[in-house]
Amino acid sequence: KILKNLFTEKVRMSKKKVILGVLLSDGSIDLSSNRFFFFNKSREYCEYIKSCLEEITGINVSLREVQDKRFNSTGYRLWTNKNVYLNKLREAVYPNGRKELTSWSIQRIDAECLAHIWMCDGYLEHSKNRKKNKVQNIGWLCLESFTENELKSLATHLENSMGIKTSLVKKPWGYGYRLRIGGDDLQKMISIVYPYILPSFKYKTIPSIVTGK
Repeated sequence: KILKNLFTEKVRMSKKKVILGVLLSDGSIDLSSNRFFFFNKSREYCEYIKSCLEEITGINVSLREVQDKRFNSTGYRLWTNKNVYLNKLREAVYPNGRKELTSWSIQRIDAECLAHIWMCDGYLEHSKNRKKNKVQNIGWLCLESFTENELKSLATHLENSMGIKTSLVKKPWGYGYRLRIGGDDLQKMISIVYPYILPSFKYKTIPSIVTGK
């Protein structure tokens, strides 16, 4: 019974890392109602997040197919009612009325949590390196909703805890920066998150190896 309880708690902690990763990227918690909201084009992914939320909170989570008018495509939106756990999570991630990368959240980012940040807000760029005459793979974490100092703290955590070196690159959106991952560090990051990547997002783990003129 003790082993079963330990296993159950381990699973719950894993689900909480999933939700934290989603919340630090595309997910949100409404500040007035404490309801969790999430939109994604992958039904598989939304159903997985729905199951995680239901297991953690014990409440029913709504999921509906919707039309994304911005891109004229179909997506899926899920949302919850208010819940004690979500209230505590909101207080931790929105300490001053906006989503922040606090020491509390950064310390909780492990491989599984990072995988969900990558699935939501990461992408691979394949650019031609003309000097070396080959395709160069670059990974981007599009986290411009966080400040430069917050991203620096995240970069330090990724290097210290996982050995992944990143660099901040200035962009004209949000607070002005996103994280760049290149070379061996990109391959290391992909290897670390790969066990947690859902099938519909495997394309985000395949660097190009094409060479030529």
